[in-house]
Amino acid sequence: MTELALPAGSLQAALVAFNEGADAVYLGMRNFSARKEATNFSLEDLSKLKQLANEQDKKIYVALNTLIDDSQLPEVIKTLRQIAFIGCDGVIVQDLGVARLIQSQFPSLALHGSTQLSVHTIEGVQELQRMGFTRAVLARELTLEEIRKIRDACPDMELKVFIHGALCYGFSGLCTASEQLCGRSANCGACAQICRSWFSLEADPTQSAALSPTPEGKETGWYFSMSDLKAGDVAKTLDEMGIDSLKVEGRMKGPAYTLAASRYYRAVLDGTASEEEKQQLEEALSIVFARRQTRGWLADYGRSGHNFEVRTAPTLGSTSYPSHRGIPAAQIKVVKKEYAIVTALHDLAIRDGLMFFTKGKKDPIEAVKFSLSGIFDQTGRSLAFAYKGETVEVDLPQSGPLPHAGETLFLISSHDQNPALVSESIPTTKYLLDTSVEVMEKDMILTTVFDGKTICHTYEIEVNKARKEQDLQQHLENVFSQSDTSYFGLGKITYENKTGLEDNRVFLPLSWLKAIRRDWYACLDNELARWMTGDIEKQDLPTKVEKEVLPARENLCTKDGLPYLDISTLAKQFADNKKPEGILFFEEDLFYLPLSPVMFDEQQFFKDLNSVITYLGLEGYLEKTRIGLNNIGQLNWARVQKNVSCFFDIYLPLGNSESAKMALDLLPDLTGAYLWMEQDYHEKELWPFTPTIVSKEFSPPLFISRSCFRHDSLMLSCEGCPLKGSWYVTQQNHRYHVMVNECITTVVRA
Repeated sequence: MTELALPAGSLQAALVAFNEGADAVYLGMRNFSARKEATNFSLEDLSKLKQLANEQDKKIYVALNTLIDDSQLPEVIKTLRQIAFIGCDGVIVQDLGVARLIQSQFPSLALHGSTQLSVHTIEGVQELQRMGFTRAVLARELTLEEIRKIRDACPDMELKVFIHGALCYGFSGLCTASEQLCGRSANCGACAQICRSWFSLEADPTQSAALSPTPEGKETGWYFSMSDLKAGDVAKTLDEMGIDSLKVEGRMKGPAYTLAASRYYRAVLDGTASEEEKQQLEEALSIVFARRQTRGWLADYGRSGHNFEVRTAPTLGSTSYPSHRGIPAAQIKVVKKEYAIVTALHDLAIRDGLMFFTKGKKDPIEAVKFSLSGIFDQTGRSLAFAYKGETVEVDLPQSGPLPHAGETLFLISSHDQNPALVSESIPTTKYLLDTSVEVMEKDMILTTVFDGKTICHTYEIEVNKARKEQDLQQHLENVFSQSDTSYFGLGKITYENKTGLEDNRVFLPLSWLKAIRRDWYACLDNELARWMTGDIEKQDLPTKVEKEVLPARENLCTKDGLPYLDISTLAKQFADNKKPEGILFFEEDLFYLPLSPVMFDEQQFFKDLNSVITYLGLEGYLEKTRIGLNNIGQLNWARVQKNVSCFFDIYLPLGNSESAKMALDLLPDLTGAYLWMEQDYHEKELWPFTPTIVSKEFSPPLFISRSCFRHDSLMLSCEGCPLKGSWYVTQQNHRYHVMVNECITTVVRA
């Protein structure tokens, strides 16, 4: 059966998930997690959860899914030591350098490709498999049919698919809005959620009304706020398709969310709940947290793939309000100063959280939230509950704006939604060490091996002749198997008797053995602490290889600010015998062709790319052309090409020396590479080649999105759509250009 994987922003959330039927949880440690603001896990937390997972046959995945620089490599290794010591079922990574570290130094850890890698094609998944990954977390922008094709083409690779939670406007891993506008990198776990803020809209004065329509009532909005994904009714389809894991998003949310999500999706997958029971579980989940909800690209995109059929399914945006709105709770009939007469659309109770919308002072719309403090029947009698369909009076906030008749109150929290705390008094999992004991007349020597290092301690002990026969082996096992709070436990114990007495006549005082045991495990824990926090061995300096210095990255941009070229357009231009001059980027006697990081129709993408390469070869331009690779799925194409020079471009980020080495492992003939565009520092002596630094003059797109701005943000019909458009949006005196081309939206600085 398909695994149900729940988010665990804390140990408590993980325990609740396991209790409510989750098969697995994914979590972050205190560092290098893409959800930096979550509580996250300490070594002790992870060890406790691992013990429980072992007992209950559950799985744990640790997300180490941020990009790092060279200065962070030692801390990454220390974190990986912790994870490897405790053990887990997979480490979710984005950084290719972290992947290389795991493969070379921590081979016991399975590699899972994060959604931050933007893997959305068959070639992308197959490339991860070639690199040694065992699982790919697919991009959230895929339809059921696209996932099915990947599943069929990659039967031996585990696939994980999102089924619930927040959808990002931009592709995960490609979004730079937070870093550009707030100095907080989403790729370092510090996303400021720019997509959840509002903008003002204006038409592009250089375009016709058909290419820059501005619908009435859309002057302002949360244009880049996506609806939440809720795909309960397609979860079984994914299960039947053979998807290995279904993922609920939400490490920033608490145990109440984990409980509700676990219950709902467990009921869906097991198929044991009635439709009424599933609806109640679904409502409970929406009350804990829900923006406007759709089935996302999985089932509400309205297309099976990247074709241009008219979309009739619900739009995917949440442009009128970007935050939690719960479910409709009551319809307002009459509003008085301190109360309202309402018809309940859902059961209500004292201390439920309610909300209504009002015209905002800072935002176009603001939400007024309050705790329900009073419910009264039509005779004025106080009630604890009101049931669906009843007309009652409810108290309103004592200050601030009031709602209007005809409006809706929303239920945004339930008085009883928070689960009872699950006890965290769980023993830590034990790392079992085989131990040898040498018993002499006055001494006992304990020896074991940890991390390739022999640990040996000698203890004084008083050995006597036993009055009755003793089982020395059993006696030692009984004492040393009790390791109390130590992270270590006893594996196999062997002994050598050098006392001169028969084994069954050796008497070892229990008080002495217990004292030795306490000191022994304390010494082991100290050794563990030194290993986890100790200095990292200096790397051997790599052999340097010469690579080309690439052009200033801002020079490889179109007039619209796009840092890549559309391959289908190039194929058509070259088919018409147009020359590369003025079409490809040209710097220092070389042509540059950066590829798009998004390529849904992969087969057509490579067909067009091959036709471009063929043309350049026939016309004598290929030797002077450099191809920029911007997605994992483009690596194998580059690997099998002859006489084609390729470089790692900005969307295949190299931020540390290990990632640079991985790049050479993957493509030894790499022409060059850019340093990760969000940094300007690297340890030069550790790199096998010198990367080209991306200057601050370069401004990459804030968003690259499959969400069509025309349809999902402005709610324009697909009927008669020209498949492109251009607008400007502004926020705090900053202006951005929004462009749609074949339903892909790109947002750049204006």
